[in-house]
Amino acid sequence: MLDWIGPAMVIAAKDLRLEMRTKSILSSVGLFALLVVVVASFSFPATGAGKNGVAAGLLWMSFLFSSLLGMGRSFSLEDEEACIEGLMASPAPRESIYLGKLLANLLFIGAVEAVVLPAFLILFQLEPGRGIPLLALTAFLGTLGIVALGTLFSAMAVKTRTREAILPLLVMPLCVPIVIAAVKATETALGGAALSASASWLYLLAGFDALLVTVGLAAFPYVLDE
Repeated sequence: MLDWIGPAMVIAAKDLRLEMRTKSILSSVGLFALLVVVVASFSFPATGAGKNGVAAGLLWMSFLFSSLLGMGRSFSLEDEEACIEGLMASPAPRESIYLGKLLANLLFIGAVEAVVLPAFLILFQLEPGRGIPLLALTAFLGTLGIVALGTLFSAMAVKTRTREAILPLLVMPLCVPIVIAAVKATETALGGAALSASASWLYLLAGFDALLVTVGLAAFPYVLDE
């Protein structure tokens, strides 16, 4: 497994350099996520007993759809430049390609979330207080699960003609447990609770993450061969 880390870092660094030049993923995904949050803030009440639950659901809807948009765009760039064939012909293990793309996608989506989350808290007039560590950890664990699943399926869908439609159809049903756990933990965090208040949901997210990353590593070589 240690042999995968070096090539994975090289692949992730290559994606980051490309994105820093073009800004294609960050700009499109960031604007989309911000638009969802801004529109939602004017469409739903900022007060009431269920405010935190509604806000948490809207936040993760924004994260999920922006993640799918970003991951689909990431692999489509590889296909347009015929980079996938180059990666397959390289001596790097196939698993390292998956890890590199996963890390790059995680950094892209994480950067978008780092901008969207403060705007979300301001627009919805939320003050999580000591719940911020729980909110940050939930965002990381939930995003990792979505990205682990989406990276695998975006590699499967990249060669299809309707990849923009196929990727959400493949990923969204399987993301339901992750989104539910993330929404519940986020709702608790928005109420100002500490990490221990959502320990069960965090354990569930961590378990799903470990499972999905393991499945992705095992299945990705066969996906590339197909």
